[in-house]
Amino acid sequence: MQTGKQLGCVLMLVASAVWSAAASADIYTFNFTGRMTVADSAGNVLNSGEPDFNGYQSPISATLTYDTVTGLGTSPLTITLDSVFMGSPATFHDITLARIGTSNLFDGQLLADWSGAVDLAAHIEWDASGLMYAIDSGLMQVGDRISGDVLLRDPSGDHSFSEVVIGSLGSAVPHTDSLILGKGVAPQYYAPLAATSGTLGLAEGTGLNGIRIYLDIGSGNSMYLTAVTAVPEPASWAFLLSGLCLVGWGARRRQVTVRIQ
Repeated sequence: MQTGKQLGCVLMLVASAVWSAAASADIYTFNFTGRMTVADSAGNVLNSGEPDFNGYQSPISATLTYDTVTGLGTSPLTITLDSVFMGSPATFHDITLARIGTSNLFDGQLLADWSGAVDLAAHIEWDASGLMYAIDSGLMQVGDRISGDVLLRDPSGDHSFSEVVIGSLGSAVPHTDSLILGKGVAPQYYAPLAATSGTLGLAEGTGLNGIRIYLDIGSGNSMYLTAVTAVPEPASWAFLLSGLCLVGWGARRRQVTVRIQ
């Protein structure tokens, strides 16, 4: 009987460990603001004729989700520019991004609808040093705000001026700060998701060859963490089920042992 009790304890510990592993993935959800910059292949910023930032940049805002296990993120961002440089209005929408290995670089794309064509893919590369440090360090909690290079927390919860600085995040400087020099536009200085010079833009054959769209997220503005959700990954579910089968086998073995004794 003592052996059966010991086996039961071991199996319960295994089940507990398996369940913990199954719930290891976290989905972070943010509300963000930032800037979009459009440039040609030579790095000349194109003026959209919009009133914000003297027409050289456009404000953006949307939600963004990020999975800490898969390293994948998405955003339903949509922005339309009635710009003269493209000859007809262009709508940019639906960000997808993926972490490159264990680095702080992300590859991703933004889709564009222009002149009758839809879902033209524009490549973007981000330096997410600030965002990854906020997440990986465990400093960030729901309700916190990233502004440029700083993690802020509001004890009152009303996003007032009572925010306190939790720490510096080591956010990167957006590449677009160098592109807007002399345009009368204030630089962003830092962004937790800063578009880099590795951004390739729209591919050949799109009619907008070489046009680059830079999205600087949280740049001098904000990324509010609104939720963190634990979601079991498919592999973890399989691990969990195998563990539960082991527990069931152990329980039946105990019953058989008791009957024999």
